[in-house]
Amino acid sequence: PAEIIVINDGSTDATPELLKAYDDRIQISHQQNAGQAAARNHGARLARGDWLLFLDSDDLLDPDYLAQQGALLTRLDGADAVYCDHRTIDETGQITATTGALGYPRPSGDILSALLHGPCIVTPGLVLLRRAAFEVTNGFNQTPTMRGYEDDALWLEMAARGNFIYNPHTLLSYRRHAAQATRQSAYQLKASLARLTALQAIEAAVRARVQPELLRFYQSRLRDGHLNAAWAHSQLGNHAAALHAARAVLGSHPASPRAWRGLGHVLFHALASAGRRR
Repeated sequence: PAEIIVINDGSTDATPELLKAYDDRIQISHQQNAGQAAARNHGARLARGDWLLFLDSDDLLDPDYLAQQGALLTRLDGADAVYCDHRTIDETGQITATTGALGYPRPSGDILSALLHGPCIVTPGLVLLRRAAFEVTNGFNQTPTMRGYEDDALWLEMAARGNFIYNPHTLLSYRRHAAQATRQSAYQLKASLARLTALQAIEAAVRARVQPELLRFYQSRLRDGHLNAAWAHSQLGNHAAALHAARAVLGSHPASPRAWRGLGHVLFHALASAGRRR
């Protein structure tokens, strides 16, 4: 039987009282506010089963989610995790997109290249994973600078070591809030630095696979990560940090036109900013 563990991450609303009205199989654990990564790791430590599923508070599972995902994971011994498709809903529960499959490639097996390409797993509830595969990772990164990117970092770490299976059935409703579409410079800088940290964390695992094509693609994504961080720094006026990031990329990729364009972009913004201060 499934066990449901709810981590109250310092909430001050009536959630604990509401949960008491449900099945007594629901286990509630309270902690001081430490962020969703800490809450997920705490829940994983409390869980007793062989499989783990991390569900955000406003995403909704279909009734047959566990049956379908569990059947795949049981049948495919070589898979560390199985991930399904999703529909998108708004704040009111209205469906705004019936599938997420058109956004990014969703392969089975070795999905590291797909994850390097973009976020093909948009919310952790899409993934049912083996506890054993989770326990050999560092778990969700609890560093404050990784907030909002900790699940993507975990999938990269797991995919660098093992296989994911894609289940094309739509089994989860992903609630997307208007605020999630923000493109503010401060948000972009945080996201760029978090992704860069996640990419740097898997470098040894990527090199250990001895796959030249994958390594070249990984290095190009690492280069782009540095350039994105440089761009975000420059937009916020952190010109010294932007220049440092751009020069670092140029040092490792001296023949890259993108690296030279990135350095030019940073210098232009720095000079334009200096001109405005005169």
